[in-house]
Amino acid sequence: MKGGVVIKKAKINKAIKFTALGVLIFLVSVIALSYVKSNGGARQGKSVESVISEEMHEDRQAMEEGALHEGAYKDQHKMEVKTSHGGMGMEEDREREPSRGTQGLARVHIDPRKQQLIGVKTGEVAKRKLLKNIRTVGVIEADERKIARVSIKFRGWVKDVFVDYVGKYVGRGEPLFNVYSPEVVATVEEYLLALGAEDSFGKSSFPEISSSAKSLIAATRRRLLLWDISEREIERIEKTGKPIKYLTLYSPISGYVTKREAFPEKMVMPNDVVFEIVDLSTVWLFADIYEYELPLVKVGQEAIITLSYYPKEVFHGKVTYVYPTVETRTRTVKVRFEFENEGMKLKPGMYTNVEIKIPLEEALTVTEDSVIDTGERKIVFVAMGDGYFEPRNVRVGQRAEGYYEVLDGLREGEIVVRSAVFLIDSESRLKGAIEAYVAGTEPVSQAPIAAPKEIDISFSTDGGISRVGNNAFKIGLRDMEGNPITDAEVKVVFHMPPMQSMGMPAMTISSAGKHKKDGLYIVKIKLSMSGSWQVKVIASRPGKPSASSFFEINVR
Repeated sequence: MKGGVVIKKAKINKAIKFTALGVLIFLVSVIALSYVKSNGGARQGKSVESVISEEMHEDRQAMEEGALHEGAYKDQHKMEVKTSHGGMGMEEDREREPSRGTQGLARVHIDPRKQQLIGVKTGEVAKRKLLKNIRTVGVIEADERKIARVSIKFRGWVKDVFVDYVGKYVGRGEPLFNVYSPEVVATVEEYLLALGAEDSFGKSSFPEISSSAKSLIAATRRRLLLWDISEREIERIEKTGKPIKYLTLYSPISGYVTKREAFPEKMVMPNDVVFEIVDLSTVWLFADIYEYELPLVKVGQEAIITLSYYPKEVFHGKVTYVYPTVETRTRTVKVRFEFENEGMKLKPGMYTNVEIKIPLEEALTVTEDSVIDTGERKIVFVAMGDGYFEPRNVRVGQRAEGYYEVLDGLREGEIVVRSAVFLIDSESRLKGAIEAYVAGTEPVSQAPIAAPKEIDISFSTDGGISRVGNNAFKIGLRDMEGNPITDAEVKVVFHMPPMQSMGMPAMTISSAGKHKKDGLYIVKIKLSMSGSWQVKVIASRPGKPSASSFFEINVR
């Protein structure tokens, strides 16, 4: 009796199962038929499996062609890719158009609360009149046009020296030394004889005799003048009627003696420089200007100099000459300035700080700290509204007063990011890499999406202290279960913001890490500047999304 009941229940259960299977097959058939009809007669007669396979193939093809035909795929499917890593929590919307001309970068979204946390500040692109300030160092030299060299044109012997040390100030016409020369003595005696002959033969009734006496006087006098014997000395000879044994030479200018070769009883030869005298009422200053600043420097521009010896004084001068050649080792051009030297405070050989202020024409400008210089291009991030920031390639000109002159890439009135630019740039690069991976390899439905804190990243300096020069850094990678990650690609980016007070631009250096053991990676890099550096560690694993974390180090 009991056995029959069991068999009966089994038959009932089997019937129920067959009935349910039949209903399921019927529903699947209805859905498949309606799907085929909705897609047109071209797909009639195909199985459900073939239709679904074809649809998946079309999705994949649309994704692969998305880079060339952005609108085609967006008309059928819209998706939103969100990434969260390193605590920044930035959301990215693929429906928005990618930035033009910024390969490797993508538009990013940061909500207002996160903008406050990372310190985002913005500035307006506007027209301004800038003042270019060129600073350099210079050396003071004597004015070459005010250097006098005293020499004689005959052989002689020094008798007395009236200026007996280098550095002494002498006035114009002040005696320097006297010299004995047999040639001069003989010529003076000849001149006196000619004067006496003129008195005797000048009254002759024969014109030839009187004219010969006058010609002899003129020739002898001319010879004395050509020897640089002054008119005053010749007049003294005429008045006394006696030959002079020692001839005195006088200073031709007022200035300081910088060279002395006159000593008692010393023989001097023609063209020997016996004294050199320099007038320092005006001085020259030579400074080196970099060739990229050279187009701004013109003759006649005003310049100011300051000296450590006179910290409260400023000296004003002007550009007098720009030399025509470039120093190949330093890529600089020598520029000459001229300064008045009241009180003789400016002395040859002094080092000075030189400053040239050049007003520029009104131009479209952007703040200097808004521009990221990669070496190959310059990038800014434009605030598009609603928390979106777009990377933009720009072309800039002169840099002055903390601004760049904008030549191309921005319009007046646009808002650009001024601070936290490095963080936004890093996020934009990461998003651009993810989008390139998604668009170029497989559909979004199959692309793994990073989960927050999927990789635990630690960062430290090998040795504990970061110093200027070569450094080694340790990066530890572990999954959320604490297991070491040994197959990751590690990239570390070091960034130092610009220092406007020192005129230094921002610096960015990157290096790859090598796995050592048990999830420990070593990065070796040379840091060229002391101070605070921002560090971003990016870890990528095969078939998985990247993760990143931010750190800060103080380099001594």
